Amino acid sequence: MFLHIGVPKMRRAVYVATLIVLVVVVGFIYAYQLGYLSPRRLTIFHAGSLAVPLERLSEKFVEQCPGTRIARESSGSVDAVRKVVDLHRSCDLLAVADYRLIPELMYEGGYASWYLVFASNSLVVAYTEKSRYSDEITSQNWYQILAREDVVIGRSDPERDPCGYRALILFQLASIYYGDPAINETLAGHEKTVVKPKSVELLAGLEAGTIDYAIEYKSVAIQHGLKYVELPDELNLSNPEMAEYYSQAVVAIRHGEETLEMRGSPILYGITVPSTAQNVETAVKFLQFLLSEDGRRILEECGMQPVYPALTDNLDAVPEVLRQHATQK
Repeated sequence: MFLHIGVPKMRRAVYVATLIVLVVVVGFIYAYQLGYLSPRRLTIFHAGSLAVPLERLSEKFVEQCPGTRIARESSGSVDAVRKVVDLHRSCDLLAVADYRLIPELMYEGGYASWYLVFASNSLVVAYTEKSRYSDEITSQNWYQILAREDVVIGRSDPERDPCGYRALILFQLASIYYGDPAINETLAGHEKTVVKPKSVELLAGLEAGTIDYAIEYKSVAIQHGLKYVELPDELNLSNPEMAEYYSQAVVAIRHGEETLEMRGSPILYGITVPSTAQNVETAVKFLQFLLSEDGRRILEECGMQPVYPALTDNLDAVPEVLRQHATQK
C-alpha cells in the first residue's frame, strides 16, 4: 500500500521540481537577454529627432554585445543638457541636435570636455494630405501658404529644442532671401501657431489634421512617411559652405539667468560622454559602433547624413580608441 501511493507522489514531486527549475532557467536567460543580469548598462539622453536612429542602432549594438541594457530618454536637446547640468542626472551618452550646446552649456561646469559631430540634417516644411492647401504648396510659395490666416503652423519651443530656434532662424533667413521683412514678422508671429517642447511631438497634430504644416528635420519627415517641401540651401541650414550666410539670423534663448545667442549655422549633431557617466566603457563601445560603417549606414537609412570622420574640438580629450574616427575641427 505504501509503494502504491508513494510512487505517484514522488513522480509528481519530481515533475514539479523539474518544472520549477525550467521556469527559473528560462527566467534567467530572458533576464540576461534583456540586460537585467548584465553589468553592461547604457543610459542615453538624446534629441527627439534621434529617437528612431538610436532605437535601430541600439538593437544592432545589443546583437553584437548581448546582455547590454540600454535606456534611452528623448527630449529637446536643450532639455537633455539641462538634465545633466541643472538637475544633476547621470547619463552615459548625451546626443544633441546642435553640437554647440555641449561646449556652450557643459564645458564651464566640467560636465564635458569634448564632443563628436557625427551627422547633419536639413530643415523642411512637413505636411500631410489633410493639410490645408496641400495641393498648392511648393518650394517657391511655401511661405505664402504658411502665412494664410486659416493655416495652423507647428514648431517646437526654442528654449528647449534646437529645431525651435532653427524654425525662427528659417523665418529670418526667408525674409532676407526673398527680400521681404514681413515674412519673418508674419510667420514668427502667426496667430495660429502650435508650439511643442520638441519637434517630434508635432507629428501627432500633423497626422490628426490639427496642424497643417510643421518645421521639421528632413530625417524625421522621412522616418514617419510625411510629405515635405524641400527648401533652398540658403534656408534649410544644410550646407556647410553657407555658414556665413546662415549667421545673419540670430535667436536669443534663456539658460537660467543667462541669455544665449544662437546664430544660424549648419545643422550638425553632437555627442559626448559626460564627465558624470557611470558606464564609460560601454558608452565608448557604442560610439565605436555609431561611427562604424554599419552605424553610418543606419543613419543614412534614417534620412540623416553621417559626418565621417567625426569632427571634434579637442582630439586629445577624445577616448583613444575613437581618435581614428575623428579629426580636429
